[in-house]
Formats: sequence, C-alpha cells, structure tokens
Amino acid sequence: MWSRLSNVTNWTELAEAAHYNAKRLADKCGVSLRQLERYLARVAGRTPQRWLTELRQKKSIELLWSGHSIKEVSYQLGYKQSSHFSRDFKRFYGVAPSEVLAADAILRRRAIRHVALRLELADFDGRPEWGAGAAPSTAAGRERGEG
Repeated sequence: MWSRLSNVTNWTELAEAAHYNAKRLADKCGVSLRQLERYLARVAGRTPQRWLTELRQKKSIELLWSGHSIKEVSYQLGYKQSSHFSRDFKRFYGVAPSEVLAADAILRRRAIRHVALRLELADFDGRPEWGAGAAPSTAAGRERGEG
C-alpha cells in the first residue's frame, strides 16, 4: 500500500520539529492524524504518541549522558516544566533523571580515580613503572632494554 508517509526519511527531525506531538507530526507530514496512526501501527507496531515518547526518552538519556542538566534536557525536548520531564522520564525508565546523573557522576569519579592511579604508577615518560627486576618479558620490552 503506497503512502505519502513511505517517502518520509527524516522522521527524527520531523518529530523534534513537531515537539514530539503526534498531531503536529501528522501536519508536518501532510497527512491526517488517523493516516499517521494507521501507518505507524503497520510499520512500527505502536501508536504515534507511543513512538514519539520512546524517541523523546531515548534522546533524553543521550542528552543527560552528554552532560546536560535536567533543566536543559527538559527545555530541549519541549517540556514546559522540568518536573513534567522528570515524571515522564521516571515513568519510562523506572528511575528519576537525577538518579541517572548521580550514577553517571559516580562512574566518572571512579574513572578519574582509575586514571589518577595509573598516572601515579607511570614514570615520567608515561610508561608504567615495573619496579626493580619486574620488567615485562615481552619482545617489545626486550627491544627497549627492559627485559
């Protein structure tokens, strides 16, 4: 069944431009909401609003992980209030966005500690210190005179 929607290739951009609203997306595609509903049910197996919500929440996690604040993310995704974003995020993922940011911060701190520890163990030229007589026994190490 041919449809004008079959030719649409920039779904993500259209969804963002429609502020993740199914009616606005249908308008941008030049079809009725009902046509969009039938098309997405056939192609994606979900309602337009459900598909848009999933797309919006996937985008939210990307933005949070890239260092944006909850307020910035809620604004970029078209929420009028960050509390509405937080509620939708928790409903979708099962945890609050603040918990994701806290977990991300913990992981970053662990990574920073790990890098700092590696730097403490490295000598001035950036290679690990092997200690007296504990040089690696690799061929590369022997070529450098380490083993």
